[in-house]
Amino acid sequence: MILLSILPITTLLVCLIIIKLPVAKSGGVSLALTLIIAIFAFGMDFFGLSVAVGKALSLALFVSLIVWCALLFYHLADDFKAIDVICKNLVLHIDDHFVDFLMLAWLFSGLLQGIAGFGIPIVIITPILITLGYDKTKSLAAALIGHSWAVTFGSMGAAFYIIQMITGVPHDQLGIPMWVFNTSAHLLTGIGVCWLYSGLKGIKKGIPYVLPVSFAMALTQFLAIYFGLYPLATLLTALTGLIVMFALYKMRATKKENRERHIAELTLFQALGPYTLIFGLSILFQFLPSALRNISISFSFAGSETSLGHIVEVETGYSAIRLFGHPSVILLFAAASSIFIYKSAGIWDMAVFRTSVNKTVKKGIPATITLLALGTMSLIMMDSGMTQALAYGVVDIVGGAYPLVAPFFGVLASFLTGNNTNANVLFGSFQYTIAQRLEVSGAVMSAAQSLSASVGVSIGPTLVLMGALSGKICGQESVVYKKLLPIVLLIALVMGVINFILV
Repeated sequence: MILLSILPITTLLVCLIIIKLPVAKSGGVSLALTLIIAIFAFGMDFFGLSVAVGKALSLALFVSLIVWCALLFYHLADDFKAIDVICKNLVLHIDDHFVDFLMLAWLFSGLLQGIAGFGIPIVIITPILITLGYDKTKSLAAALIGHSWAVTFGSMGAAFYIIQMITGVPHDQLGIPMWVFNTSAHLLTGIGVCWLYSGLKGIKKGIPYVLPVSFAMALTQFLAIYFGLYPLATLLTALTGLIVMFALYKMRATKKENRERHIAELTLFQALGPYTLIFGLSILFQFLPSALRNISISFSFAGSETSLGHIVEVETGYSAIRLFGHPSVILLFAAASSIFIYKSAGIWDMAVFRTSVNKTVKKGIPATITLLALGTMSLIMMDSGMTQALAYGVVDIVGGAYPLVAPFFGVLASFLTGNNTNANVLFGSFQYTIAQRLEVSGAVMSAAQSLSASVGVSIGPTLVLMGALSGKICGQESVVYKKLLPIVLLIALVMGVINFILV
């Protein structure tokens, strides 16, 4: 049963990395295999299957709204040259190709993750890096791993609150272990970005920046957690990192002649306007009255049971799409503001707008199909008991050494579900239960789950697809995976050692 449970995941990896099929086709092949195993080996009936598909549809709706709005926002900024203006002005202030790369992929992406998350950092940072002249697959890989440290406390602390609610561990007990693992993530993801830039040479050049910046970030995050500012624990940390790194660069940089300021029809202030609105709305929505914040569209699903006795609980309020808080709403406001700004600047062109919409539709349809395939595969694995069989089987084999491998389950959960929040839903209570069985700290084990899942988000097929779409490199996902997998697995191993020591 363990071998059957791991077969769909193995198939997906083989299709992506070895056969080099696109994500959509890889997901289709793996989904077909998952269906066969779930029905004939795990006893999943038609009712249970329909519930799992319904959940997958609701999750696909949740994510597709983000994908479509993010694509529209990006194409408007790209087609009206706003991204070009930002990039050229950025070079005026930082005259170092390496520092630009590290700051954007590791810190600015973390800042965006702290605000909204759900793929927005990848959609924004990847095309900026590519426009600046960096290798396309390196740009996507760096944005993916670079932002991953920020995911657990990102999106205003969504994943943190989920793991706390599922396990029942009090905030004050969970926060400090989270900080320990997040501190390692700050450092290791920064080194990972340096490695992607130019291997050992990149690490050697980056250490003088990464070490002091990571220390400053760790201190800021500790203070945020200590004072209970969990929703701002990523945002404040990323801001600190950006300020410290810019200061370090200015201290180390040699003085050069002033360059000519980039002149364009769109000013830097106008180009940054929509991005500033994303920041402002994300903050504003957190402080709206609860009556407004709770306005949402959600779904409820009945429970089910397989013939082998695996019980799926009833789901209420599943995949809630909040009117004031869902990233697609923020992105739509930002897109609308960009239209207003471009008209005010006198560069509005309806033909260009239609081109942006057409590009969005052309990329959005296959993206939604892929999301459906991957999401359905993931939900069938969960509801049929395949995921649980795999997890318990590994625990029986590993025994007391399980804390060493616990972070790999966090990575696996993010790979399957596509985000930290769902990964915590999938394996959060399981990791806590195993901690109780082994008589070790449930708070530490839960923290290891959430932070390893945070890093694991960087290899989620959905997020890789979104980045490939934004960077116009669809079909090269296998190259990105080859760059990312060793880094992600190494970070999971380090977190496993930390977890084993702490528990």
